[in-house]
Amino acid sequence: MLCALLGTIYVQVNVDQLQDRAWFNTTMDLAIGAMLILLILRATWQAFGIFIPVIAIIAVVYPFVGHYLPEPFHSTSLSFEKTIANLSICMSRGIYGTPLSISATYIFLWMVFGSVLQATGGVEFFLQVGRMVSRKFRSGPAIMSVFTSALIGMITGSTSANIVLDGTFTIPLMKKAGFSPEQAGAIEAAASNGGQIMPPVMGAAAFTMAGMTGIPYLNIALMAIIPAVLYFYCCGLYVVLVAEREKVTPVMEKIDIKELFLSAPLFIIPLAVILVLLILGFTVMFVGFWAIVILIALSFVRRKTRPSLKTLMTGLVQGAITGGQIAVMLACAGLIVTSFTMTGLGVKMSSGIEVWSGGNLFVALMIISSICIIMGMMGITVSAYIIVAMVAGPALMKMGLNLAQAHFFIMFVSVFAFVTPPVAMGSLVAAKLAGADYIKTAIESCKATGAAFILPLLLIYCPIIILQPQDLLSASMGIVATLIFLTAFEIGLVGYAWRKCGLTERILWGLSATISILHLVLQSYMLFAIAIIVFCLLVFYQRKQILRERWQNKDALTYRLE
Repeated sequence: MLCALLGTIYVQVNVDQLQDRAWFNTTMDLAIGAMLILLILRATWQAFGIFIPVIAIIAVVYPFVGHYLPEPFHSTSLSFEKTIANLSICMSRGIYGTPLSISATYIFLWMVFGSVLQATGGVEFFLQVGRMVSRKFRSGPAIMSVFTSALIGMITGSTSANIVLDGTFTIPLMKKAGFSPEQAGAIEAAASNGGQIMPPVMGAAAFTMAGMTGIPYLNIALMAIIPAVLYFYCCGLYVVLVAEREKVTPVMEKIDIKELFLSAPLFIIPLAVILVLLILGFTVMFVGFWAIVILIALSFVRRKTRPSLKTLMTGLVQGAITGGQIAVMLACAGLIVTSFTMTGLGVKMSSGIEVWSGGNLFVALMIISSICIIMGMMGITVSAYIIVAMVAGPALMKMGLNLAQAHFFIMFVSVFAFVTPPVAMGSLVAAKLAGADYIKTAIESCKATGAAFILPLLLIYCPIIILQPQDLLSASMGIVATLIFLTAFEIGLVGYAWRKCGLTERILWGLSATISILHLVLQSYMLFAIAIIVFCLLVFYQRKQILRERWQNKDALTYRLE
């Protein structure tokens, strides 16, 4: 703590001088810089585990040894002084580069907002609305989890906070209805993960995208509306099909209409303020500050939601801790980005993607998706996005994508970091709440979000989904093909439509989904027609079979009665 205070105060007091002597730093400058690097590595390790610090250590060492390595890893030799200065006390890169400024400008206050929402008990409105929705489906509390996670995600943008706020209530109800602990935890983790792409308050990766690209945050939020709806459609369809297949017992939760209306302002008013201020063009930091103030003020209106001083302070402190954890991780990411930039490795890796893909956009997207998922497997969305965007963003733009498409694709894939093992932080939290096995829960989470893993590809080949220009015919066909793919994929994955599907039927559903994807990639009218025909024939066959089974059961019952 003392070293952190010393380093921070030194930089603050000498910030102008550090900028003036950027290439002629004193021994004290370099000593403070080296100490800051070690502190950032240690703090990131403490907050998120060892994986990101290990990558950062490799990045820090690379400029010193790069000139000994063969191509494509060869780099020019950099002096110790220049390397330490660039990585630490240079005010435009390294620790104090773009990633850390994004944390201060975009992310920190929203982490505090989410924690204050949790401390003030703002979840009651979500639960009452979720209960209304759950009464319409056999899946009951599972569909309630999906719906309430979407609502909570609108104003928190945090997977972990979403799971804690929502899962505390919905996971026990899902287990009571007949879902296994692993299924209950997985459904909650998958649904809560969608909060990172649910406007208007999205996750840290979306704020980071705004900071890195310069695209106004409101534009990013608008781009995310349809993808977010499609994501929750995938999760909702999965839980409905699983519930029907397992014949889960519906759980009818009592709805308190009075509480629904009394608790609504604590959700609706901050949401309205956020939307209005963003539309009026105020900065994200300004909007976040007033969202917190209004949320605290509204919580004091009712006795039931009025927090004690201790509760309120606990919420503020927890928000600061979460924001601080993200800040040190982004500072660590700044070390990686700067090392890749000043050694030229980032440019080589970007060119490498073009070479490996042979200039084919689809192959490049698959390579980048794989890299994002591998990076995300260590559990940190923002770091996965920053590192991959730096390398892959320019490559995608060279292949014809615009800035928004390239970065939105990478950001969307990186979001799955919270549900992909071995370090699936969302699945870990949900498994603890459900009393379930962590690995089984993480695997089940991947199944619950299965179709959504491929959804980022659809955003590229049907750009109207993220509000990018596209002609009317192609856009209409693309939306239909997208819906066919998502529906057919989930049915084939779960093995249930209106009845349990045999292996052949599941393969045919998978074939329908595959043809839909091929149409989007190749823009073939014939494939589009085949996809619709196969899908419709499968629906007709399933309905015919279920009607036949009902008639057979009716005849058997009549015979027994006679």
